[in-house]
Amino acid sequence: MHRKFSLLFIILVLFNCKEESKELSETSLNPIEYLMVNNTNFVLEYPEINSVSIGVYKDGKTYTGYYGEIDKGKNNLPNDHSIFELASVTKTFTGIITAQAVLDGKLNLDDDIRNYLDDSYPNLEYKNRSIQIRDLLTHSSGIRRDFSEALLKMFSLNSSPEDKKNIVAYDREALLKDLKQYKLDTIPGTRYDYSPVIGPEILAIILEKVYHKSYSELLKEQILTKAKMNQTSLTLSPSEADFFLNGYDDEGQLVEPIVFPMTGAGAGLKSTIPDVLKYIEYLLETNNPVVKEMKKPLFTDEEEGMFGYFWQVNTDGEFMHNGGTNGSTNWVVILPKLNAGFTVMFNSNGDTSGMLINSIANRILDDIEIYPKKNIYFLIKDKIIHNTDEGIAFYKKVKREKSEDYNFQDASILNRIGYELLRKEQKENAIKVFKLLVSEFPDQGNPYDSLGEAYFLNEQYDLSLKNYKIALELNPENSNAKDMIEEINKIN
Repeated sequence: MHRKFSLLFIILVLFNCKEESKELSETSLNPIEYLMVNNTNFVLEYPEINSVSIGVYKDGKTYTGYYGEIDKGKNNLPNDHSIFELASVTKTFTGIITAQAVLDGKLNLDDDIRNYLDDSYPNLEYKNRSIQIRDLLTHSSGIRRDFSEALLKMFSLNSSPEDKKNIVAYDREALLKDLKQYKLDTIPGTRYDYSPVIGPEILAIILEKVYHKSYSELLKEQILTKAKMNQTSLTLSPSEADFFLNGYDDEGQLVEPIVFPMTGAGAGLKSTIPDVLKYIEYLLETNNPVVKEMKKPLFTDEEEGMFGYFWQVNTDGEFMHNGGTNGSTNWVVILPKLNAGFTVMFNSNGDTSGMLINSIANRILDDIEIYPKKNIYFLIKDKIIHNTDEGIAFYKKVKREKSEDYNFQDASILNRIGYELLRKEQKENAIKVFKLLVSEFPDQGNPYDSLGEAYFLNEQYDLSLKNYKIALELNPENSNAKDMIEEINKIN
């Protein structure tokens, strides 16, 4: 199944021009369309974001949604033919080829990478520990992103034309020369330190050597052809270039795309939303031995998490990767237990874009987990903010009449709306929402904590104290409740 949305439809939903139009849109959309539309709304409220493109695979069906404008003021919506930079998601393709090489017996994860290089490289070990294949795959080789001045400037928005010229000229010979001179100061395999390009490029050299084929040939044979990804490539033809999206920084300035040196194994692929959905479907093949291999945890960092063959993995079997260049940012998330996956892409990048891409990815993930039910937040939030009494009555009506369609089991929904009211200085209304929250989730401590805070801000200290005590009773580890009880006792 393939769905598309128009720019006009999103504008109606986003700015809530007519309440009846919004209600109609909320109830008529299927759960996947509903989560795509509504999770895009909050992103497009930020002027830094030009467009949002989303693809979702769920139970054998695919859905696409395109919102906003590629170039502001031109009303040019992205579509199925729009080509994005996958950026660092390219690494996952390199990881899959490496997993195939392991299964084929071409190399082992514990191999010293110098076994596959044409020179001795005595500098590529530290305290008797050499760099292994697994270290390149998990960003724990000890080779930092400051490996090369030219490559360091690759991802800088302030790169001059001369810098860009040097980046393009940075070839395999230059890489190996810098590799020969690099001094490790960390034991390989002990610390995560993200390497945007060098690790994948070294792996590309190794893979080309063991297979006697170019990286681009391996990419096509082992992944693109098998997954039927005919709109994905490292280089664009003149006709394809017409569909390549302009990229912007957070200030709205048009930025030139990066021309990646060497093979592009770390960040060079370009693709479309439909092709990434084919990739997701390929990665969800439960009996594919290559997929099973490449999502095995190979390294764990206390702060960053677990990593497989470039993928970030978790104990639930989910794996994911994000990417970003000067003018684009994206996420690809695979959810095997839910037979689902999704991608979301912006044609912009910067601090705000990076924060928002993470936020929308997490929101989409949360909403896919409650499928086929819908997130009630989108239906009730504006009503409660606009008129809290009517909004609460509407919430109760929907719960009575459509509890099979919407998820009412998430306490964070009403909690979030209550705090939005507090931010707007609507303390009395926030108290009403938190009282509803407590009545809905009487056995949880956090609702009482939130109600206690609202009463405290409204200077109703006795009621605040009462609720903080209940919060502490339900959760003895609640340090905030302990502190607030002490604070209120001082006031009294």
